Order: sequence, then structure tokens, then C-alpha cells
Amino acid sequence: MNELQDLITGLESKFKSLQADKEVFIRAQGMDIEAEKLRAEGQRTEAFVVDLKLQVSEKQSGKIKAIAPVVSGMSKAMDSFLPLGSAVLDIAEDGTFSIGWVNEAGQTVPYAGLSGGEKVSFDAALAKALGATVLCVEAAETDKANLQALLEKYEVSDIEQVIVSTCHGAKGTPNWEVTVL
Repeated sequence: MNELQDLITGLESKFKSLQADKEVFIRAQGMDIEAEKLRAEGQRTEAFVVDLKLQVSEKQSGKIKAIAPVVSGMSKAMDSFLPLGSAVLDIAEDGTFSIGWVNEAGQTVPYAGLSGGEKVSFDAALAKALGATVLCVEAAETDKANLQALLEKYEVSDIEQVIVSTCHGAKGTPNWEVTVL
């Protein structure tokens, strides 16, 4: 009878173990269903994000196209005020903006790479392109030749008042009032 009792106890233990395994399988099946739902939701979210990225790209491209004529006009206005070379104002397709100067050698120099004297000319041209009616220029870093060219540009411009401070003398500017301090 002991054998029979041991067999019953073993079967009951096996039964309990199988019931526990059954519950694990049922939970696992529920997890599989939940995982599938989450995968589907993830795919919908991914498609939504892709659509949003496309919309942002289209809007950014439209914005760049809308701004391009303004940037081109500013560049031309600056060119007329630079002693030589031409301004570079560019908006790339990715929306990055670059600014620089094509010098007399045909090299494009980024704004951060301009010398002190070049920045004097460039900044004044940028101010003019932005509609400045008064310029105050500290031109000590501008050499005599470029200073002369700047003064000639300023003289024929429609800027109402230009004040230039420099340690260099300039020739051929009869319409300028020179104050020596």
C-alpha cells in the first residue's frame, strides 16, 4: 500500500507541476499577444514619424526657397559696398547657413577666417545690406589701399552718415571732414 501511496503522491506532485507549467504557458501566450500588439503599435508610430520627418523636410525646403531671394539680394547689396571680391551668403538644403567672402584671388574665406581689416569691410557691407543709414567704422586694421577703396565706396553710397576712425591717412577724399585727435 505504501507503493500505491507513493505513486499517488508522485502523481499529485506531477499534476501540480503540470498545472504550474500550464499557467506559465498561458502567461507566455498572453505576453506573445501583447508583444504582437506592441510591435504593431511600434510600426504605426514609426510610419507616423517617417511622415512627420517628410513634412518637416518639405516645410524646411519651402522655407529655404522662400528665403533664397532675400539672401541673394543681400549678397548683391553687399557686393556693391565691398572694396573688392564678393560676399557669400548661402543656405544649404539642410538649412545650414554659411557666410564668407570670395577674395580677389577667387578663394572663399569663411567669415570666421577673415582678417581684422577684411572684417571691417565685410561688417560695413553687411550693415549696409541690412539697411543701416549710419555707419561707425573702426578701421585701424584696414591697410591704406583698402581704406581708400572703402572711403570711396562710402562716399558714393546713400548712407546718411559715416564715421570712420583710423590711424591711417587717406588721400583723394575731398568730401570727407577729417578730424585729427
